[in-house]
Amino acid sequence: MATGTDAMIFAALLQHLKGLPDVLPIATPGITFPPSGQTKPPKFLKYDFMPNRTRQITLGDDPQQKIGMVQVSVMWPIGSAIIDAIDVSDQIISHFKAQTIFASGVKITINSEPWASRPIKDEDRMNVPVTIPYIAFEPET
Repeated sequence: MATGTDAMIFAALLQHLKGLPDVLPIATPGITFPPSGQTKPPKFLKYDFMPNRTRQITLGDDPQQKIGMVQVSVMWPIGSAIIDAIDVSDQIISHFKAQTIFASGVKITINSEPWASRPIKDEDRMNVPVTIPYIAFEPET
């Protein structure tokens, strides 16, 4: 179980992503994907956590503001309809838009509408990145 604020944010936003209807398999940092002995699925999501600098709101030991972004890349096979990947990115945007998520005393707010960037050609597939900005506050001790 996550105990640090950033770890709690990482886990809570990943859990929220897993709540998408018909969610594709998700590749996360530091975990072998696909699991050993399996082949990479043609379509999947890639989850990246990008915390930023903590913002000192007050002096002393008061909870501080955590800001950052999560990027969920819709990974799609080259040669199949990219419009379908863009549709999945729209579903992710709608799923996170205007959400407040709570995790072990941490309040995480999606502070502006997530957005999709242009499709990018990777080695073996297309990638439609969706950026999800957040603001959170450390739990009070």
